[in-house]
Amino acid sequence: MAMATAAALHAQQAITYTNYHSIPAPLNNAASLVQGTGEIQFTGRRQWVGLEGAPQALWGSGHIALENLAAAAGISLHHQQVAVEKYSEASAFFAKAVRISESEYLGLSLSAGVSFYDGSFAKLDPSDPAFRDDVRQTDFLTGFGVVLYRPDRYYVGLSLPRLALSALGEGGQGRQYNPARQYHLTAAAVFPIGDGFHAKPALLVTHAANMRPQAEIGALFYVKRVFGIGLNLRTYGDMAGMARVNLEGFSLGYGYQFNTRSQIGKRNLENQTHEIGVAYRFGENKRSLL
Repeated sequence: MAMATAAALHAQQAITYTNYHSIPAPLNNAASLVQGTGEIQFTGRRQWVGLEGAPQALWGSGHIALENLAAAAGISLHHQQVAVEKYSEASAFFAKAVRISESEYLGLSLSAGVSFYDGSFAKLDPSDPAFRDDVRQTDFLTGFGVVLYRPDRYYVGLSLPRLALSALGEGGQGRQYNPARQYHLTAAAVFPIGDGFHAKPALLVTHAANMRPQAEIGALFYVKRVFGIGLNLRTYGDMAGMARVNLEGFSLGYGYQFNTRSQIGKRNLENQTHEIGVAYRFGENKRSLL
């Protein structure tokens, strides 16, 4: 029953991560162009710690910069588990930038990959007709992204990271989770606010047909481009504290999210969401905060 509850709760909101401030490429592959360098990045999220069947997710991506082509090529990985439902995908992408003014660029990306969905609904209650046979299906994916950016200053992008080429899991009426056709609007900017201090506000809006629209806004404040601390606010009462450390190409971020509307009896469910993001950047532009 706890697993079914977790799935029902997740059906109301998309699983995203607070490290979108510093690791945008898994949400929009075109964002791999913004730095002009190669990068490897992973983000792990464990939600509602202590609840059986609570959402868990891992995002990963890696790309190389093709400087002579003003392009980038890479791979993207994604795995999520919600109660008895598991979803995994792997895709390859190519992104190309076009200069549109003296300092602004427009980037486009296309991706193709494969996904696997596993819904073990019979485990919930075999005697309940609402939960029918297990559903397992492999599908082919495509995706796109577009980003407008100015190096070291700002970016704003729109993406559809995954579009299934066939309906995923049609046989399972009990299925709660469908990650396909989630649109993401992402944006971030870097502003100097004094000697050695910078502010980085960011925005993420996610929309999907089977979920409530979700928006979040936050900001990180950096000292000497090395240590950053900030806050993220998400719709439906979620708030997260964030910290990040940048050390010569390597960066580590942590987020702790909780719900400000939690009732006393629900705090163990809605609090204790932990997230870690790790990235390593190749090339010369290692100290950029964007």
